[in-house]
Amino acid sequence: MADYKLTELMTIRCAKEIKDGEIVFTGVGLPIVVAAYAFATHAKNMIMFTEGGAIRATPPPALAITVDDPALFCGADATFGMLATMAALQRGEVDVAFIGGAQIDKFGNINSTGAGDWTTPDKFTYFAGSGGANDMATSGKRVLAIMPQDKKKFVEKCEYITTPGFLGGPGEREKCGMIGGGPEVVVSTMGVYKFDDKTKEMYLAEYYPGQSIEKIKANCAWDLKVSPTVVETTIPTEAELKILRGIDPTGFYLG
Repeated sequence: MADYKLTELMTIRCAKEIKDGEIVFTGVGLPIVVAAYAFATHAKNMIMFTEGGAIRATPPPALAITVDDPALFCGADATFGMLATMAALQRGEVDVAFIGGAQIDKFGNINSTGAGDWTTPDKFTYFAGSGGANDMATSGKRVLAIMPQDKKKFVEKCEYITTPGFLGGPGEREKCGMIGGGPEVVVSTMGVYKFDDKTKEMYLAEYYPGQSIEKIKANCAWDLKVSPTVVETTIPTEAELKILRGIDPTGFYLG
């Protein structure tokens, strides 16, 4: 059995949601590693966009630390400014918007702005901020998210919506004129989640080896639904891990 880290399992599992030939708008953090891994394996014909303006039909030559990292622009197929890639989002040309976040709720809304009483500065804790996450989730054809899980992060209702999911339920995105389809898959540190077509509520589709459904539900702040066909996530192979570790050899993201 392969010896793997949780971040490696998450990365490899999440990459499998990217289809060959798709245009993928990649956020900062683990999404960069996931995209590079997809390039190196099953999605050799994907196109990678970043907020900084890099457009790549080939993998970055080195691991990028931010979305403006020179590694993303070196040998890129096109290098523009932010307006070019963000405009492609608004024209509906992006297949996958791939982001992280600090909080997510049962309708897939994400908070990466802060928590607490925002009217009182010393009672509000700021997170990393929005960047282009709102635009990505509003206009991307589908959204993938990767993030840690506990009761403070998987909340019934986000304290602040930085990134819209299905807002309050069915039809809410359409009322706001959003052209994107909304969240499709969430990969956490405990399992994999999808969304009910009718209610738009997130449900557990897969659990990781060593986890239990009871423990996962205890780390959700709402009454989490579980798929009747829930399965255990397949562990990474030695070959998959070798490729992934070659992308992040120092463990900057993978730990």
